[in-house]
Amino acid sequence: MKKEIKQICKKLEKENKMKILFAVENGSRAWRMSSEDSDYDVRFVFARHLKDYIQINKPQEVIQIALDKKLNKVPTEGSFIDISGFDVFKYVKMLSDSNPTAIEWLETDIIYYGKQNKVFKEFAANNFNKIALYHHYKSMCRNNYLKYLKSGNDITCKIYLYSFRGLVNAKWVARKKTLPPISFLETLDKGNDLLDKNVQNKLREIITLKSQGREKEIIQNIAKFDSCIENFLRNDSEAPKEKSHITLTNLNKELRKIILR
Repeated sequence: MKKEIKQICKKLEKENKMKILFAVENGSRAWRMSSEDSDYDVRFVFARHLKDYIQINKPQEVIQIALDKKLNKVPTEGSFIDISGFDVFKYVKMLSDSNPTAIEWLETDIIYYGKQNKVFKEFAANNFNKIALYHHYKSMCRNNYLKYLKSGNDITCKIYLYSFRGLVNAKWVARKKTLPPISFLETLDKGNDLLDKNVQNKLREIITLKSQGREKEIIQNIAKFDSCIENFLRNDSEAPKEKSHITLTNLNKELRKIILR
């Protein structure tokens, strides 16, 4: 599929008169939690010609397209390839705010097109706001838990994994003070002090079930999972306290270099 996605990127460049800096995977495949029928979540950053930015009407900041297995355009819901791209100005602003989505686009090792920007990667690794990133991931955990697991709706393996990914990544940032690995399995392996061993082992079982295509199988609430999540959401004692003092000099310099190329 990598070849097809590369061709799609080239077509998007031509149709939208822009240049894709890099296109990557940032979904269950990148997190090593995919199943046989997982879709492709392609994310990219693009830049326009300088003259396109110097106009009264602001150019389009987000480009989206969804395709089925035959590469026909379809609604995003239920699509096989979900493609979304941000203008470099929007993307760099998100990166400067330590948005986890922007950071993960630089951390993923599945690259479909172009090359991840070295300056952006260095900024993400060395200047991320620990307080902001911790609360971003905690919010992911909370939203998934309250919206799906606590609501009484149908419960699936997938939702538990997404909730725990937020939980574990938040704990990683708080305790290790570095960016968590993009692979959830790697985070569990290297962060074996972040969760109870029984919870970790059960999560690995669920990842295996998901890989076998059983991600949408309806299951009962898992009491020890719910207890672990609720304890985490109630307690902010380990939330980072130290404020980050970042400088945007290198980001601005790289942004000008990209636009004035």
